[in-house]
Amino acid sequence: MADKKKIIAVVGATGNQGGSVARRFLQDSSYTVRALTRNPSSDASRELAALGAEIVQADLDDPASLERAFRGANVIFSVTQYWEPFFRPDCRAKAAELGVSCRRYAYDVELAQGKNIADAAAATVDSLDANGFLVSTLSHAGKCSGGKLTEVYHFDSKADVFPGYVNDRYPELAAKMSCIHTGYFMTSHRILPSSYFQKLEDGSFQMRFPTRPDRPVPHLDVNTDTGNFVYAVSKMPPGKAYIAAGSFAGFGEYLRLFGEVTGARTSYKQVSYDEMVADADDKDTGIETAYMYMYADDPGYDGGMELLTAEDLKKAGIECPMTTLAEWIGKQDWSPVLNK
Repeated sequence: MADKKKIIAVVGATGNQGGSVARRFLQDSSYTVRALTRNPSSDASRELAALGAEIVQADLDDPASLERAFRGANVIFSVTQYWEPFFRPDCRAKAAELGVSCRRYAYDVELAQGKNIADAAAATVDSLDANGFLVSTLSHAGKCSGGKLTEVYHFDSKADVFPGYVNDRYPELAAKMSCIHTGYFMTSHRILPSSYFQKLEDGSFQMRFPTRPDRPVPHLDVNTDTGNFVYAVSKMPPGKAYIAAGSFAGFGEYLRLFGEVTGARTSYKQVSYDEMVADADDKDTGIETAYMYMYADDPGYDGGMELLTAEDLKKAGIECPMTTLAEWIGKQDWSPVLNK
């Protein structure tokens, strides 16, 4: 009789990270992919179903739906979403009603949703593999900066749950957990066009961050490589922390590669917090990201933590193909940037 397939439950299966993870595990016939989504009738859900995924309705604000979706799973991939409530008009209205910034409100939403995932995963901990709880997270900026940067909300909202809440509340689940930190998405220039590529009067482009140009930071092709990285991590023992990235390079190198590929004239300016906020189309986005780029400069994007890389996975004999920053820049259509 054929071996029974393992079940991986993928949170956010129609999003960037979850979609990449779902597609990668669908390539392994020993897994059944249980794709969690709020909207099973969406185009993305139908595409996953056509590839062989089991589509399951679940909502991160509904703990009971998560418990049902996770029940009997051997592996769970967890990802939470800060920027969705951050940008939603109804959430911004609610934040104003409560008298808090939309930044803090999004922190509270992501924190609560992360706890819901952890609670539901703990309810099925006995069915999970030894390394069966694979969580997308980031370093804790408040702690890693020694209390200097306490408002990098989209970092701390993840770290406060993964690993904080899990370690404190569920030691059995923590023993089966791997923490996967994600690098800067290579597509981030679409959210911060004036910081990545501000077009100057002379037609050249200037990159403007509070980060030193030669300060190495991790870069991730999120849609292509998250799945490869998480799949590789699933082959490792539990209890380790990783950084998913195809390259570690300063923004000066990013800009050099961009200029080399496009022929554009470029310059880098290390700007202050106030200057980056002023560059942003949306003030709250400017504040949240300016703090992040300050943190990436000191103590560093990883907060000084020792995180395992794709190279470490390869040294362990595990295949982990990743896209380098140079490869990614080389294959992009930069005409929307060049022609703005």
